[in-house]
Amino acid sequence: LYVVSVYLFLVLFFFSVEFPFLSYFKYVPFIFGMLNIIMSAKYCRPEYRNIMLNSAVLMKYSMIPFFAIGGLLVIGSFLLSFIPVPFMIFFGPTVAFMCCVIGWLILVFEAPYTISYLRLSQKAGIRPKFAEVLHCICQFFFFLDVFDVMYLTVKEGKWKKLTITLLSLMAIAIIGFFIFIFSAIMRTIF
Repeated sequence: LYVVSVYLFLVLFFFSVEFPFLSYFKYVPFIFGMLNIIMSAKYCRPEYRNIMLNSAVLMKYSMIPFFAIGGLLVIGSFLLSFIPVPFMIFFGPTVAFMCCVIGWLILVFEAPYTISYLRLSQKAGIRPKFAEVLHCICQFFFFLDVFDVMYLTVKEGKWKKLTITLLSLMAIAIIGFFIFIFSAIMRTIF
């Protein structure tokens, strides 16, 4: 429900001006984020280790498009600061900063399941304490959190096909993006 509420947050953010009653639903991701923390703490028991990993994988993988769009918004808002209008110098970085803060808060509310899984893995003797701390720190950085969960799933031996498929799709998207940028540059030059 947290992932659905985050995606709805984007829609409600833009339509809350036209429909004022929708403005109250903007706080739903915060409520579900708190519920994520409560549920991951409540079920942080050895018998739920695989469920914690499954929850972390589903949450992190389903948020990839959201953060890709958010990254494009940050880049676009920074580019707005180059428009030769005086107030745009301040507007672009301010919007980029706000997008980064909102994105990081969303990222923080995704982390509890992964942290619970790491804690349970360390208690079971699968990972040393240092590795647990390092993986927990990775959960609070953009894109590093997803690659860390991918690494954890491959090491665990689960979700391999999905992980390989996502890595392939991400590589294709990145290559396509660079081809698009290169072709746009070449069209402007020639």
